[in-house]
Amino acid sequence: MLAFVLSSLIAAAGEPAYLASCPAAQTRIIATSGVVEPLTIHATNRKVKFMVDIGSDGEIRHATMTESSGDNAYDAAALDAVKRYRFAPPTQGCISTSTVVPVEFTVPLIGLVQPGTNAAGNPILATAAPAAAVAICGAPGVQLTGLDVPDSRQAPGTVDIDVGLDAAAHVTSAKLARASGNAKTDAAGLSAARTAQYAFTLPPGCRPSPTTYRLELTYR
Repeated sequence: MLAFVLSSLIAAAGEPAYLASCPAAQTRIIATSGVVEPLTIHATNRKVKFMVDIGSDGEIRHATMTESSGDNAYDAAALDAVKRYRFAPPTQGCISTSTVVPVEFTVPLIGLVQPGTNAAGNPILATAAPAAAVAICGAPGVQLTGLDVPDSRQAPGTVDIDVGLDAAAHVTSAKLARASGNAKTDAAGLSAARTAQYAFTLPPGCRPSPTTYRLELTYR
């Protein structure tokens, strides 16, 4: 009886009643991993930062480095650590979506070096602040910031849409990249992609540019 009353109240408020079973949720990190450090570290920056693209199932699609430690071996170990992370994707209504998540690691202070070497040719251990970080600029990361909630529940399935975005993250095109197996779900996904709002995630100092984003929507 209580569930019926709650559903009725939601419907009366202007939202589809079925959304009562699909609360919105933010992206969550459900498992992390530390860096397996190389035997020697000669980093010039204290941080290693990544932009992690996850699918609507929470699986990592790819990870892009946006700031380097200055040590290739440590950077590679940090990337391996990122790949061991596990995520729960964001949900809006009864739809799970793809997104990007920032992940960063801190280099041990003992591993920092100042530019230059001593008389013996060995790196000078850092005793002052490390060199200023240099951002790695590339294709912008894309976050879905707004999605129209459908009036009715779609058949379960995952649909991929290639969304063209201009430098202001406005939609210029939307094309079906992978079908869900249900024509109505595919049509709903395309419609949602065209009317959704997007935002770029960029390292400091990097400028946005037009890009194509693979939006993944899983209807449950």
